[in-house]
Amino acid sequence: MILFDVDRHLDIPLYRQIIQKIIRAVENKTLKPGDTLPATRVLAEKLGVNRSTVYRAYEELFSLGYIESSQGSYTRIRHRIQPVTLDLRRESRIDWSGRSTAFARILAEKSSVYHPEYETPVLSHPVINFSQLDLDTRLFPVTDFQRCLNQIFQIQGPAVLAYGDPLGNQTLRNTLSQRLRMHGIAASGDEILITSGAQQAIDLIVRSFINPGDTVMVEMPTYANILPLLTACECRLLGIPMLPDGMDLDYLERILEKETPGLIYTIPNFQNPTGITTSQEHRECLLDLCDRKQVLIVEDGFEEEMKYFGKVVLPIKSMDHHNTVIYLGTFSKVLFPGIRIGWIAADINCVKRLASVKRFTDISSSHPIQAALDQFIRMGYYDANLKRLHRIFRRRMQCLLDAMKNYLPDTISWTRPAGGYTIWARLPFDVEEAVLKERLMKHNVMVSHGSYYFLHGKHSDWIRLSIANVDEREINEGIQRLGEGLTDLARR
Repeated sequence: MILFDVDRHLDIPLYRQIIQKIIRAVENKTLKPGDTLPATRVLAEKLGVNRSTVYRAYEELFSLGYIESSQGSYTRIRHRIQPVTLDLRRESRIDWSGRSTAFARILAEKSSVYHPEYETPVLSHPVINFSQLDLDTRLFPVTDFQRCLNQIFQIQGPAVLAYGDPLGNQTLRNTLSQRLRMHGIAASGDEILITSGAQQAIDLIVRSFINPGDTVMVEMPTYANILPLLTACECRLLGIPMLPDGMDLDYLERILEKETPGLIYTIPNFQNPTGITTSQEHRECLLDLCDRKQVLIVEDGFEEEMKYFGKVVLPIKSMDHHNTVIYLGTFSKVLFPGIRIGWIAADINCVKRLASVKRFTDISSSHPIQAALDQFIRMGYYDANLKRLHRIFRRRMQCLLDAMKNYLPDTISWTRPAGGYTIWARLPFDVEEAVLKERLMKHNVMVSHGSYYFLHGKHSDWIRLSIANVDEREINEGIQRLGEGLTDLARR
């Protein structure tokens, strides 16, 4: 027989007290599997509570698996498997590595050793980190974006928290269509797909149009995070060398005489990692070459709006008369990477195919964030922020170029970008990543090792420097430290 009471003076509801008392009796084995509990009427009378209170307690105990009953029988204590407690030492009976697909195994292996950008360690003497291409959080227009989020909730209410269209928010797509026209790209809202950043855009394209074994041509060096993805998708990767004016088109033409790739991936503006911007003539030649060979171009415009030196060159997509170019954009490098909003502009049939893949892998990108972003652009906050970034990074880039000239050894050469955040520097010696990182950390400075941007991790005489996350004071101090560190390395 159960021996307990309830206390009406406690803030805990009576039915909850009954639940707690019975659970405690089960856990200390006062009640054992098979023991019967009083009928709801009997227990209610004993405790002096309403029968519905006991009934509610029994219902929840049944849901939790502590009791069982059937029509016409007693309510009994059930044999219950004990809940799992937190124990990081507990091993699974599943061999997750063995069960993984080749795709997952390749990316898991890469993830453990593949770090083109380092997290800034917290040390007593601050480390200046030139490896990160994450936009400086000190520059985020948080208040303006928060205001837009609040306005969206006031205007649209709960509806904005519903699932969105796989294609993306229609008003945002129309707004992006208008902005693309400023760059010479004629794409309607229906020819735009919103993605969860440019990385998902690349993934969708590869999943949709590239089969295992297909050749994918990339600039060499190229964006570091595309290489593991393409490798995991079992593509045949072919690197096209970068010259000072961009991809080597003579080399590309010779290759295209022998084979037709699934696609060519290029970053014409402020190429990552080199910072190179190709000329109008170069873009026309690349498009003409690919048109003649019927080769798909994927143009990554991830920093399209970050030109702050010289004249603007229009994207390849602006000359795309035969709809053979897929254009990628993102807000990660000009606003907030955390909102994970990018887009694809392409032929409408291409966009529909990509949207089908997105629908069954991602459903849709964040509905409230898209709506707030559209509001942010329409209210003029985006353009104001872009002008501010141009002023800030024009100064930062000039500061970096001056500091490199003043503090780095004469034996080191580097590119001079027309915008963006990165500079590509060549050392007069080869150095392994671990050695470079260890030696530079002694001077409390970090850069990105060049091997990550090449196939097979070659070319250990290059480094990438990014100003995305460092201000002018940090740039000056950091380049002095870098110069000291590289001088030490040269003496080894």
